[in-house]
Amino acid sequence: MRKIKNILLLAGGDSTRFWPLENKLFFSFLDKPLIIHQIEELLKYGELVTVVTSNSNATLIKRLVDNNEIKSVQIIIQKDDYEGMAGAIYSTKNHIKGEVLIVNGCDLIDYSIAISQLFPLIGDENKLILAGKKFNEYFPGGYFKFNDKKIIGIVEKPGKESMPSDITKLVFDYISDINDLLKHFSSVKTQKDDLYEMVLDKMLKEDVEQSYLIYNSYWYTLKYPWHVLSMMHNFLISIKEPKISSTAQVSEKSLITGLVFIGNNVKIGDFAKIVGPTFIGDNTVVGDYSMIRESQIGEDCLIGSFSEIARSYIGNNVFLHRNYIGDSVIDNDTMFGAQAVTGNLKFDGKEVSSVVDEKRIDTNMNKLGAIVGKFSKVGVNATLLPGVKIGKKSWVAPGEKVKYDLEDKTYLANGEEKENLKV
Repeated sequence: MRKIKNILLLAGGDSTRFWPLENKLFFSFLDKPLIIHQIEELLKYGELVTVVTSNSNATLIKRLVDNNEIKSVQIIIQKDDYEGMAGAIYSTKNHIKGEVLIVNGCDLIDYSIAISQLFPLIGDENKLILAGKKFNEYFPGGYFKFNDKKIIGIVEKPGKESMPSDITKLVFDYISDINDLLKHFSSVKTQKDDLYEMVLDKMLKEDVEQSYLIYNSYWYTLKYPWHVLSMMHNFLISIKEPKISSTAQVSEKSLITGLVFIGNNVKIGDFAKIVGPTFIGDNTVVGDYSMIRESQIGEDCLIGSFSEIARSYIGNNVFLHRNYIGDSVIDNDTMFGAQAVTGNLKFDGKEVSSVVDEKRIDTNMNKLGAIVGKFSKVGVNATLLPGVKIGKKSWVAPGEKVKYDLEDKTYLANGEEKENLKV
């Protein structure tokens, strides 16, 4: 199979809706940042991967690429000619030529399937090839508008009652010559941050030689913080065989079942139970009588005796003490006091909702625990209710019941929120 000349990886967006977690591109899965997973996979199908990123992220991405000794990658800082995706794509002018495949850095799909669907369509000499996916429920994205099995437009975020089709557009756009795309930017006007979508819409209306593919495998994105859990699960099920490092110390009295990865210098105590798929990073200690199932545990963690972790993401340097952590995301350098727990199921069994940008939205999850930012502490016997988000450097006093989100640097004690002046 030949390779695509250019693959453009868009990595310049902000992560405001990802709060209290930080930059989505650098979030680690199986001990590797998402951006590196993406680059390594895309290089299987492209001659050159061009990463367009913000000025604040460029140095770190370059360092990660160099440290992983990855070749055939160029990093471009997004310019200010246009906003959003349009600005990212236009920044590649004079840097790449010819055919290009545009993908989103925070969207994870099975590239092997999508590329295998794409190549036969390229052979038909189409100048524009778009990809869509059918969702069972309404998704707030762009939808294809068809006429006699041909795309004639893209409708951005229509209401549930006005969807032009049931096919949502993915960011998996092939253009046979990037100049055919860029030449439209100056002639399209819009007051919204949708210039790129408007340019594609114009090309479709001009009846350019085009086709589309309906992608029917997995698709995960990091838009909201709870999306970490579904993406984590996808990475966990990619573990093909169990592996225990030769430097790990695993008690003969422990029970390890399924596809479990145990890193260097990990210590597993007596009567601990680990159920795969699970990943445990280097130098982590799992205490006696603890249970971990279908979760990712980072490096240098202490999972204290009698703790239970279920379907959760645990970052690096996290300390737990007789806790229940269910369907939760606990970021780096966080500590839970003894008996503190995360509630993950509402009594009525309904989906858990969350407030983002002062709007309450559905998470589409019946089970969702807490999402806790970096450097936070939860006191003994505290209870975090389903879907609660705890900001970075925030403290929850012993015995507190957390019903609502806590902002960064907040100290909750006796039911009262104050600025945390101790961090």
